[in-house]
Amino acid sequence: MRAPTIYDLAERAGVSIATVSRALNAKAGLSQATRARVLAAAEELGYVPNSTARGLSYGATETIGIVVATRSVNVTPADEEHESLLFGDAVIRGAERSADRIGYALLLAGIRPRSGWTAAKNMVGRTDGLIVVDRAVSEEALAWLSERHPVVALAWDRPKGREVVVRIDNAGGTRLLMEHLVVEHGFREIGIVRGPASAPDATVRWHTAERVALQLGAQIVGSWVGDFSTSSGERAARRMTEGGAWPPRAIMCMNDQMAVGLLNVFAELGIAVPDDVAVTGFDDIIVARYAVPGLTTVRQPAEELGATAVDCLYDMATGLAPASREVVLPTELVVRASCGCPVSGARRQTVTKDSRDWPAAERSWSQAPGRAAVVGAGGRAASS
Repeated sequence: MRAPTIYDLAERAGVSIATVSRALNAKAGLSQATRARVLAAAEELGYVPNSTARGLSYGATETIGIVVATRSVNVTPADEEHESLLFGDAVIRGAERSADRIGYALLLAGIRPRSGWTAAKNMVGRTDGLIVVDRAVSEEALAWLSERHPVVALAWDRPKGREVVVRIDNAGGTRLLMEHLVVEHGFREIGIVRGPASAPDATVRWHTAERVALQLGAQIVGSWVGDFSTSSGERAARRMTEGGAWPPRAIMCMNDQMAVGLLNVFAELGIAVPDDVAVTGFDDIIVARYAVPGLTTVRQPAEELGATAVDCLYDMATGLAPASREVVLPTELVVRASCGCPVSGARRQTVTKDSRDWPAAERSWSQAPGRAAVVGAGGRAASS
């Protein structure tokens, strides 16, 4: 038995093919009664729109592309699994959830370092929009893409061209963490394990940590550069303990995976966390809550980043101009045992205007002093 066609649907509803098309695509110019009659006929017949044909007719593919940077070709499969960027995985899950809700598919393209951006360029004609994660392509490539196609850039510091940037409140989250270490714990000497200079998130966190430490009367006593992987955190821990040296009393890592690397090496060397050294991370990936001890960190809404990017692209692809070129999502401090706190799970959230209240201008901590939502185990919020 053949599948019903648009011609069958038009005959059942007693309307023209053009009317069926307008009804199925929610176009203007139809009465509610006519639209309802077409939709009822579609349900009776079990009609399913042919997305390929719709793409040919309307220039729409109902597909969103995601462009991510992948690791070097020299990495073995085992290392690739071990060093999996768990944060990126969560972003893709959020994008999948949002795409499924609107009936779109996702097309994933990985671009290896120094391999060019042909994969991203080829996706322009195969998708209705692109999500570019972090620095998967250069600024010049991003500008080229955004001039020709709807583009949302994730984790870029600010829009460079016609793209929309969706990012988190890195500065607010870093400030919360530094204030927790200095004000609540009394640490005055802080070490920093930085992320790669090419990552905008890492740069903002590093500069904010320097600035806030100075404001609070604390001192950055050492910094080590990692690449966001667990192994780079392990290398940083070994460098700071070379020759029997003792690490700083408190260490802020610019992501959780590097912090886990520190925990591994310190456990091997007999350096107790948090009694000898307090260690914190950033991201709140799933490993953070199961690390020993549990990792104090800044939670960023990774899945919401992916979902918001898809929502923005859908609006752009369907002809709605974005009310803002920059969407900033809030972060929150999640307190566990690795910083020396006796109580696990308390949270303090940065105050950032919700992405739905466009235009969404970032509210830095200095613009809104003392305004944080603290959520404890009972789930009640209070102002700190």
